[in-house]
Amino acid sequence: MTTTVAPSTTLTGELFRCAVSGRTDWLLLRLRDQDGVTGWGECSDAGPRAAVLRVLDGDGEVGVFTRRTVRGAVRQALADLAARRAGVPLWRWLGGAGAAHAPESVPLYANLNRAPGGRAPAEVAATAVAAVRAGFTAVKLAPFDTPGGDRLAHLGLARVRAVRAAVGPDVRVLVDCHERLSLAELTPLLDPFAELGIGWLEDGVGSARPAELAELRHRTQLPLAGGEFAFDAAELAAVDGLLDYVLPDVKHAGGPAAVLALAAAAGAARVSLHNPAGPVATLHSAHLAALLPTEPLEFAFGEVDWRAALLGGAERISGGRLALPAGPGLGAEPDLDHPALLPVWRGTIEPTDSCCPTE
Repeated sequence: MTTTVAPSTTLTGELFRCAVSGRTDWLLLRLRDQDGVTGWGECSDAGPRAAVLRVLDGDGEVGVFTRRTVRGAVRQALADLAARRAGVPLWRWLGGAGAAHAPESVPLYANLNRAPGGRAPAEVAATAVAAVRAGFTAVKLAPFDTPGGDRLAHLGLARVRAVRAAVGPDVRVLVDCHERLSLAELTPLLDPFAELGIGWLEDGVGSARPAELAELRHRTQLPLAGGEFAFDAAELAAVDGLLDYVLPDVKHAGGPAAVLALAAAAGAARVSLHNPAGPVATLHSAHLAALLPTEPLEFAFGEVDWRAALLGGAERISGGRLALPAGPGLGAEPDLDHPALLPVWRGTIEPTDSCCPTE
């Protein structure tokens, strides 16, 4: 893999906002070289949009997380552009030249957290059933994100129980705690979660707190997952042996090469790409998944019914699997005429990532 994208030293950049819900905006970045070749990246969930624009304008005072995520979009777009110039699919340009071909599709699991609807246990269970009916064999919920009339720990457990009862024993149920509970609050739930057969417990304790994560590891045999904000191998080394699943994110890690480096540093842990994102980051993640012996890729299930139309129908999901486009680069790109896609920034970007100051 190289970093050369064009003979020019400056690329035209455009950022598009796609308003999805009260919770979600997709931020999609297009880079274009002097020959008109384009590449796409995504920096959704990077932080406030004003901060994202400041990073693109070269403001080094913006927080590290936003800078890293915007840099992830730049590096995604650079990789897509370079693969398009080379006339090869992104997975091959990223290092898959030794493979005869990529898989025709990659497996997905359904993240239920961004689907519309209520968060009562029965309502979350109904969303899980809809995902299973759509062909997904694994679902993930964040049962502690939304308070209700009961204590959060009790309500979260009720949500997990309702989902398990609704989908049956053969569907994998994943639980994302988002670090909403203290270890003391979480501990009484560990045995019930084990009885429910959950597939993993994500961010019960974040990977940034290795000592407390080690204590959670001591208290349960449940598979533990984390690392969605990991940026370099040293962060994973600090939790080596504590996680069963490492979850790199192509946005927050800083681009495709960073994800591959994190996957290589995962040790004995399995890799499942974190991706509650829009269709551009999803395609980038799918091309990466084609190179890795990964677990299923995360997919934001049911968020909006027009999602596939944003890529002109190129995001094709059937039987819980995402078809991998065969064209150069990502193999697809957003439809600029789609009414949900609005330009919010235009400027120039150096291929050296001068738009995104380092830490």
